[in-house]
Amino acid sequence: MDRRSFIQCSSVLALSPLLPAMADTSGSVDITARTGEVNIVGPDFPATDVWGFDGQVPGKLIKTGVGRPLEVGVVNRLQVPTAVHWHGIRLPNDMDGVAGLTQAPINPGETFRYRFTPPDAGTYWYHSHVNAYEQVGRGLYGPLIVAEREPPRVDRDLVWMIDDWRLLEDASISDDFGAGHDRSHAGRIGNVPTVNGRFRYIVRVRSGERLRLRLINASNARNFALSFGDLSPSVIAIDGQAVTPYRLDAPLVIGAAGRVDLIIDMMGEPHSTMAVTDSFYRESFDLVKWEYDDVPLRDAPLDTPIALSSGSIPEPDLKDISTHRVVIAGGAMGGLRRARLDGEWMGLRDIAQQGYVWAINDTVGNKLDMPPLIDVARQASVRLLLDNQTAFPHPMHLHGHHMKLLAINGEPLGEPRWVDSPLLMPNSTMELAFVADNPGDWLFHCHALEHHAAGLGALVRVRT
Repeated sequence: MDRRSFIQCSSVLALSPLLPAMADTSGSVDITARTGEVNIVGPDFPATDVWGFDGQVPGKLIKTGVGRPLEVGVVNRLQVPTAVHWHGIRLPNDMDGVAGLTQAPINPGETFRYRFTPPDAGTYWYHSHVNAYEQVGRGLYGPLIVAEREPPRVDRDLVWMIDDWRLLEDASISDDFGAGHDRSHAGRIGNVPTVNGRFRYIVRVRSGERLRLRLINASNARNFALSFGDLSPSVIAIDGQAVTPYRLDAPLVIGAAGRVDLIIDMMGEPHSTMAVTDSFYRESFDLVKWEYDDVPLRDAPLDTPIALSSGSIPEPDLKDISTHRVVIAGGAMGGLRRARLDGEWMGLRDIAQQGYVWAINDTVGNKLDMPPLIDVARQASVRLLLDNQTAFPHPMHLHGHHMKLLAINGEPLGEPRWVDSPLLMPNSTMELAFVADNPGDWLFHCHALEHHAAGLGALVRVRT
């Protein structure tokens, strides 16, 4: 069923539950990967069978504070192996959660305990990193919040995990994971967009209320371009890291795996409604609807600071730095003719017959024990010159580090910013830099999960 049919058939706009309140889970928490049922589409359709942490989508909201040790026990009650990656967190290599690279997979019936101390405040998330294009696509993800020591004053702190699902007419998940078209084109784009696992999400608010809205794009590959109508949100963080607050004057683009924190003063009239719309693809739609209560909270916005404190990520030394050009090629209309697979040069047809259609620097990233793309000593400053020579966007995620985004298409940013999953648009370039201060072999890959499975991945080695 296509998305338009779902919109036409789902006639009831049910109020969607918010994620649980942000109780501090510092110390120890357990989550279980298992099957469950979630009413994604609404009362007009059956519940959807999912794979979720504790059987729910999204999984439990985990909250801790900067510098506070966290232990998460992951129990696997699925019939397949899994592992959990803590996306955006700078943590020890053996806790990164990439099965086959940093740990053995968590087999059915087993438990693995992750232990790390988050060094940076921000909005993060956790998700499966085994056959991620299927396991994330079935719902294995959840939010992870590391609170600032002095957060800005707000009336409510909300988390929206935005996603899209490819559902059939009975609201079951289409099991065509890893389809050839998805691997070679834009990735798995679904027909049912959701917030916190619910289609046609509704949030009740009061006029004058100040919200902190934490957006987390948990989709396999969908990018969003969100518009907030007459509201004037201020961006205060990107990929968990503070930026100088600025007002949105265009739709907010958030790529797969990206996060953006907003401050929004809800200044609509009592009893009114207002939509948050997405327009990244050709047909726009309402992702969320605000519904104002009849009693205002206050008549004017709060007059309090909204800027976050800067973190403690080490600054790269741009005068003493190694530079690495990273060329992304392949996919439909990508122009890739040949590349190295397992060290052997092959034509695209032969590569595609083995399920691969993408390459980085003419090398197909088909396994986790391949030679590293970048091999540097600890504490070295590294510059990445990303060159997307393909027809599709790629959110490029580096594990274990944050990168400073310096320039896009050769134009320096007025304010360079820290990112871990920047969205590299088609036929575009980016300049980034980071300090390789976290030893180990780290995955660097496109977070359009089908692209990664089809060869768009590499390793960054940081020697001790």
